Amino acid sequence: MPSRYLPPLSAVLPAFPLAALLAPVLAGCAAAPVRDGVYPLRPEQSVALSSELTLTYDSFSDSRCPANAQCIWAGRLIFRFVIDGPEGREEFSLGPDQPAAAPAALHGARVALDPGALPPAHASTTTRPGDVLPVTLRISTAGAAGALPSTHPPSP
Repeated sequence: MPSRYLPPLSAVLPAFPLAALLAPVLAGCAAAPVRDGVYPLRPEQSVALSSELTLTYDSFSDSRCPANAQCIWAGRLIFRFVIDGPEGREEFSLGPDQPAAAPAALHGARVALDPGALPPAHASTTTRPGDVLPVTLRISTAGAAGALPSTHPPSP
């Protein structure tokens, strides 16, 4: 009858400690750390948040009431973003009514708008195709993103 005794792994592979065998497996599970920072972005501009994650300012929608008009509805300002990484693509939106988010792809880090850098409503009633609304984001890994300094993106 064959023996059901299995020798310990250390007896089979004495030259390789168990930690050395598991290190590549465990390293594959760890996400690259996200870098804290303040990032001024323009539509379609990207920033590397880590060696594996890229955040892109995808687009915006501005239906706010023009500065020189009276409106029945105030409208909304929405900024759309995409995070690309090893777990796939994640989309999220921010705006004055939702200035912060914690996308799952960032593993606990938060993204927040700089409210001092939000552009005022346009003076005209329509947004022209060449119009650009820059945005400034703060990425924070220390829990909730708090008050943001007023940093304005450079002029083109």
